[in-house]
Amino acid sequence: MRFDGPETIRSRLHGTLYYAVIYSGALALIALLALANHFLVDRIIAEEATTGTVVKIAARQVALSQRIGGLAFQYAQSDPAERELLEPLLRQSVGLMRSSHEALIRGDQQLGLPSTLPPEVDEIYFSEDGGLDQRVRRFLVLAEDFLRLPTDLVDPRNQGLVRLMGAAQDTLMEELSQAVATYEEASKRNIEQLRVRTYGLIAAILSILLLEAIFVFRPLFRNLVQQRESLFDMARRDPLTGCLNRRSVLEGAALEFARFKRYGNPLTYAMLDIDNFKQVNDTHGHAAGDAVLNQLVEIAHEIVRKTDIFGRVGGEEFAIILPETDLAGAQVFAEKLRMSIERTIIRWDGETIAFTVSIGLGVVSEPDQSEQQALSRADKALYQAKQTGRNRVAVFDMDQIEAIV
Repeated sequence: MRFDGPETIRSRLHGTLYYAVIYSGALALIALLALANHFLVDRIIAEEATTGTVVKIAARQVALSQRIGGLAFQYAQSDPAERELLEPLLRQSVGLMRSSHEALIRGDQQLGLPSTLPPEVDEIYFSEDGGLDQRVRRFLVLAEDFLRLPTDLVDPRNQGLVRLMGAAQDTLMEELSQAVATYEEASKRNIEQLRVRTYGLIAAILSILLLEAIFVFRPLFRNLVQQRESLFDMARRDPLTGCLNRRSVLEGAALEFARFKRYGNPLTYAMLDIDNFKQVNDTHGHAAGDAVLNQLVEIAHEIVRKTDIFGRVGGEEFAIILPETDLAGAQVFAEKLRMSIERTIIRWDGETIAFTVSIGLGVVSEPDQSEQQALSRADKALYQAKQTGRNRVAVFDMDQIEAIV
């Protein structure tokens, strides 16, 4: 019968610690991946917000270029009183277009605009053959030059106004719209890449969880179950011999007594004691006595059935619960066990040790109110076996004790 000792338990505890360290490391990795995923989601949100802002400002640039051209033409046709009203609007539009343009190409922290443009958009604004940046600035210079013209030179035929209107109606609006579309496309690609990374991180987290379930949780749970079973087994067993301890034997006796009361099947209790065990300890030492106890348990385990309950209830005293066994069957069993032990020789430290046992049997009867009554009869029968010469089986039969050699 297998018995897990303290060393086995410690080994399993170390195994549990190993899995706990792996589990903690996996949790830390999941936390890092989740944090990275959080930052990626933040970047996606920020990218979408930036795209919206850029599109809004760039669209406003298109509208402002048309507004500046229209106000300038209206300004040239107006009388002095109307010009006083139009000039601030024109200057405001020019200033707004300039500040918006600088925010687009250089970035603006308050507006959430990046300091660098995507390569495709950067090419539109700063190409060597005259990019959109130069065209916007040239348009703004024409608007500012027009505003500096003397009043008597301002008329619809003025060359400054003609160049300004030409610039506004030229490809400027088309190029601004193209820049917006290009920025949107670049932003969409960037967002899509970020989303792919997000999906990759989510897949990595799920994979780690799956691997944890397979390689950590399952063996860890199995290890914990084994530890629990081993600890439970240790609480039920005698630490020296590995057989059941007194508490387990008494619990088994109570359980089988309850079954007897319900079904009425035969039940016998046996008490066993090693003869002259103190003499073995005094002559050969306590280590030899321990060897005798272990040898007895080994022999008993070869003879008892799986349904029987065998355990150590005292120093050299053992108890056996024999379900579905009447007096005759218990006598056959007890004699077989007694004779097997009698024929056993232990070699110890160059010497031989022979030992015998006395066995008492107590048959459970219908009038019994508890298992203790039958156990008491078995104990009295054991005492009688000791008194009548040892190395024998004695039966307590309610009214009399009969010794059987």
